[in-house]
Amino acid sequence: MPLLLAQTSFEDAPRGLLALQSIYDLVPVVLFLLGSIILLRELYSRMVKGSYVLLGAGSIMVFAAGFFKALHKFLLAVARINYVILDKQFVSTQSVGFALLAIAFVGMFTSYNRNHLPMQDKGTKASAIVLPLLAFLPLFLAEKGESDVKEFTSTIPFIVLMVVGAAVFLAMLIVVSVKLHQPIAIVLFSLAIVFMVGMGYLSTKHYFEGAWMQITCNVCYQLCFFLGCLLLKKHGLATLDLGKKNKAE
Repeated sequence: MPLLLAQTSFEDAPRGLLALQSIYDLVPVVLFLLGSIILLRELYSRMVKGSYVLLGAGSIMVFAAGFFKALHKFLLAVARINYVILDKQFVSTQSVGFALLAIAFVGMFTSYNRNHLPMQDKGTKASAIVLPLLAFLPLFLAEKGESDVKEFTSTIPFIVLMVVGAAVFLAMLIVVSVKLHQPIAIVLFSLAIVFMVGMGYLSTKHYFEGAWMQITCNVCYQLCFFLGCLLLKKHGLATLDLGKKNKAE
């Protein structure tokens, strides 16, 4: 007989356990942040400005999405404030973030990127921070009013974008691992994809007890990502060979 878990809503969950869960939810967020910092530091000389800005913007958006989601639970537990927008922003913000990360890595292997290195300047890192902040501007300018426009609340397009973006992002990291001859990193990023799929399935179970399994799966996912990035750093990520430049250039 399969194990049946209770399905308690987050609003009805014990406050102490919900606060603990919100802190646990920060573990994968921190692991992703550490991994993305490694990529940003090591790939600075391997990307033209456009790709690097997308890498920075995507990293910040994915981090912010996870942080605000954990903050939503913490406020709900400690202050009994259900700040809904902190929860609802997660899918859209993270999906766009992963899409930007995927585009940045695909762009890194284009002939344009190879033929125009180095192209960084002092404003590149600042641009990578400012750009994603502009994406949150509509949240502060939005006004609620009556309208005859039909409301469309489906998250399926964003979920598809998130899965495709994250899969391409991790697949490109596997390509980098192959180029650096790091089989352990290949295994780690491959496992990250498996855990990502598992987390996606568990995220459909939107209740307090199920969230523990989802977060644990996410911890495994981001741990594999972080360790993989760490291995790549130790084995020459900063000097990654992107291929030969075109002779015409």
